[in-house]
Formats: sequence, structure tokens, C-alpha cells
Amino acid sequence: MSKHVKGNNSPIHYLSIDVEGYDYDVIIGGLNDTIGRVNYLEFEYNWMGSWAKQSLLEAIELLDQKGFTCYWPGTAGRIWRITGCWMDHYNIHMWSNVACINCNSQGMVSVGRDMERRFWNTL
Repeated sequence: MSKHVKGNNSPIHYLSIDVEGYDYDVIIGGLNDTIGRVNYLEFEYNWMGSWAKQSLLEAIELLDQKGFTCYWPGTAGRIWRITGCWMDHYNIHMWSNVACINCNSQGMVSVGRDMERRFWNTL
């Protein structure tokens, strides 16, 4: 990820990663110098590519350390928080999207509140 945005320090408002099982590798590739500039991150989780041997929990914990809160996006406005609500069956490799909000980004405070409200309403 870093080599594609090198030399540009602008915020990345929305980053969608869809690389057929290598999403975690892309995240790791930008962890030190790019991911902190991302306001909203969405990636796929499944059984293909590197995900076959990688843990979703590890990815969620790394993103949490960088200030992200991650959710399973559902339908009809429903979402389920993953960060801080881990359940072992989340590591079952099913096809799904993970949506993460950068809680360190001032511009995302209201979005973060809305996502938390939706999470609590989902429960």
C-alpha cells in the first residue's frame, strides 16, 4: 500500500481493499506509514489467499492499536462491532466485509458515534 501513496500525505477518506484473499497483506504493507491517514477502511475477509493462514483477530488487534474500531456491516442499517467484542467463531473463514473507522481522525467523530449507535441498536 505504501508504495502506491508514497509522496502524498493527504488524508485518505475511504479505502476499500479487495484483492481476493490478500487484504491483510495490503494492510500490513501500509501499517507504519499509510494506515493512520485512512479515515474509513473496508476490506474482505475470507478463506482465499493469505487469509487461509492468517487470523482475523490479529488484523483487528493491529488495527485497534492504530486507532481503528472494526465492524461487520449488515443490512438494513445493522452492524456488529468486532473490536472489543471478539468471539472465537469470528475466525471461521467465511466471505464477509469488515468496515473500520479511524477513531483518531477528528473528521470521523460523528461517523464513529453513528456506527456505535447502529451497533447498539442492532443488539
